Amino acid sequence: MGKNLKRIVALMIVLAFSIAVTGCSSKTLATVNGVKISQEDLDKRIQKEKLYLEQQGASFSGQEGQMMLKALEKQTLDNMIEQLLIEQTAKDEGVYPSKSEIDKQVEQIIANFGSKDEFEKAMKQYNYTLEDIKEKVSFETAYTKLYEKVTADVKVSEDEIKKYYDENKEQLKDPVKIGARAILIKYDNPNQAPMMGQDVPQAGRSEEEAKEIAAGIIKELDSGTDFAELAREKSEDTRSKEDGGLIKDMQGSSPYAKGTVMPPEFDEAAMALEAGQYTKEPVKTASGYYIIKLESLTEEKQLTFEEARGQIEQTLPMMLKQQKFAEYMAGVKEKAKIENKLAEEEPAAVPDAPAMPPATGSEQPAEQGK
Repeated sequence: MGKNLKRIVALMIVLAFSIAVTGCSSKTLATVNGVKISQEDLDKRIQKEKLYLEQQGASFSGQEGQMMLKALEKQTLDNMIEQLLIEQTAKDEGVYPSKSEIDKQVEQIIANFGSKDEFEKAMKQYNYTLEDIKEKVSFETAYTKLYEKVTADVKVSEDEIKKYYDENKEQLKDPVKIGARAILIKYDNPNQAPMMGQDVPQAGRSEEEAKEIAAGIIKELDSGTDFAELAREKSEDTRSKEDGGLIKDMQGSSPYAKGTVMPPEFDEAAMALEAGQYTKEPVKTASGYYIIKLESLTEEKQLTFEEARGQIEQTLPMMLKQQKFAEYMAGVKEKAKIENKLAEEEPAAVPDAPAMPPATGSEQPAEQGK
């Protein structure tokens, strides 16, 4: 349940919600084709956005904090306008989801938490209600169905695939592949930010102590101890230690592509080695010191047209669909009657939110062993 909770709640917080217009009498901040978005509507949204950012360490106190809050309000209202316009358009196009569709998806979300009690506990923690979830699901489904209808006729020809290859050859390369084993010794880093409001696990040792332990492991390697054996015994990278420290990508494969799994310091140290060598000094990263053994290194390679074809056939239609949908919505927006009272005010800086894990089950590049 833990992984599902993080993914689903993270998505609920990061993704913008659709607007439930209640006809309240509070100040009107915006209208979209005659439908009002009130101060109360915005306040409810901001309360949730603000709570999430504060859990990530943001502060809205003082002059700078108030400026960030004003910027967040403007950005959030812009999102609410865009979402309401999409919902209206989906209804006009006859693709807005039915109540039964929404209820079925909500039931699946609840099931992902393991039980209704766990679901309600998570909603309470993040100040969300069942109605919030239904609004989220209705908007996401409306967006998806509208997108699919508008882009249904997008097709890619052989000539377009070849043209794309010729124009983007520099980006169509097989990246550097690193085959490596590693032993990680963690230390307490006060600069590591918590995720999802959870404290960073503590190693119970200082940076100096971790470096000293790592240096001792290098001495054991120098005396002939097997690297994989030491990794299983002493590494604190829970994702790789059982495999003798073998670093794998998010699909469980080794070698991994440079820059997709491990931090830059790790990749640079690994690439400086010859196959079979290990680092003679511990390599410092944000979460600990690594001892690295290089097993293989494959240089970057230009893909031929045939080698790149599958990748292009997958990405080019997506790009063309996104372009067509963006143009479609730009046309819808141009014809719409939109009023935004906050848009006239001076802009301010918006606090950046940490990147969140996707809800699709895929993983973003992240350092192993955290």
